[in-house]
Amino acid sequence: MALYLLAQRAHARRRRRVPQERVFKPRIQFLNMPEEQVMRRYQLNPEMIRDLCHALECDLQPSTGRSHALPVYVKVTAALNFYTSGTFQTPAGDAAGISQASMSRCVSQVTTALTRRANAYIRFPFQPRQQARTKEEFLRIAGFPNVLGTLGCTHVALKPPSDHENLYRNPLRFHSMNMQLVCDAHGMITHVVAEFPGSVPDAHILSCSSLRGIFEGHQNLDGWLLADGTYPLKPWLLTPVEAAETAAEQRYNAAHMATQAVVGRTVGALKGRFRCLDQAGGVLQYSPLKVCHIFVACCVLHNMAVGRGIAMPEGVEPGARLPDQASPHPEPLSQEAQCLRQELITSYFS
Repeated sequence: MALYLLAQRAHARRRRRVPQERVFKPRIQFLNMPEEQVMRRYQLNPEMIRDLCHALECDLQPSTGRSHALPVYVKVTAALNFYTSGTFQTPAGDAAGISQASMSRCVSQVTTALTRRANAYIRFPFQPRQQARTKEEFLRIAGFPNVLGTLGCTHVALKPPSDHENLYRNPLRFHSMNMQLVCDAHGMITHVVAEFPGSVPDAHILSCSSLRGIFEGHQNLDGWLLADGTYPLKPWLLTPVEAAETAAEQRYNAAHMATQAVVGRTVGALKGRFRCLDQAGGVLQYSPLKVCHIFVACCVLHNMAVGRGIAMPEGVEPGARLPDQASPHPEPLSQEAQCLRQELITSYFS
């Protein structure tokens, strides 16, 4: 009897060691979907997704010869599903037909591949011909001359690190990274700073960014940026006139506001297309550095979409602007900047 029981147990152990056949979820190819469905799911058209797969192929091509290694199109569409849905890991992974762990790897690989190409898609207009075109396009909005871009910041919510949690709490009392961007009249993003936690004021981010060096050290730049009252007035950064009294100052402010609004619409379109960046879509469960990389990756995709004329998501409105944040060490008013702004008001808005 004892020998019989031992034989049964040995047989059971052998059965447990038999490898179970893996079950692979069905994958949906975007090329087999109607274009309207592709646009709803990925906010990009099939042609752009196909070109994106080709552009990122050298970074995403499987290094293994296994028959079930994830092909490039699955990695790209899985990451797009995550960027655009605002859902995290499992729901987006189910839609792409892959596991949660595979989904996480896809997001990481595609994000890295896109950020490597950021300089090719996020470019400031340094060349005279580019500047002339940019200024002409801004001029058509409200008659404000010599504008090379509009500047603003937006917050991307995240789960903060346990240490230094207070650094990530912004004035609206949620945890975030504070991202600075510049855009042109068409909403194309031309400069990004993605590295500061939510408690850092907008003006401080500007002071640490390369924009000052770009404008003060580049002889070929002829123009300025527009920004709201959060920022200090500079010869290359024009802000509204506080308590405008004259008709010319009021016209200046009105033209400034209409032109500056472009950056708000751009942020609204960026977060509307890529819901993972919007607080309504949830809080990113990644490290601050990874959140910054995801933001830059979405900016690259945004510029690709704008460059191809892909329509903005329907019903997108500019996101809520944080209250003006006074710098703890306000800069002294620039006499040169004040004179330049007054001369502009007299010449163009009187």
